[in-house]
Amino acid sequence: MPDWILGPVCVVLLVGFIFYAFRQGTKIAPDRTSNGGRTENDYPNSSDGGGSDAGGHSF
Repeated sequence: MPDWILGPVCVVLLVGFIFYAFRQGTKIAPDRTSNGGRTENDYPNSSDGGGSDAGGHSF
């Protein structure tokens, strides 16, 4: 196979992958929340005592 064919083949593969990714992205529906803001899943879990220390230390 000639060396010059490798560049166009890579370009075609890259463009095809980008097209496929954008096509898959258009199939995903947005999250429909009633307030349009943060949901309860966006807030940190406060049932661990409310501390922000991730190491579990108590000062």
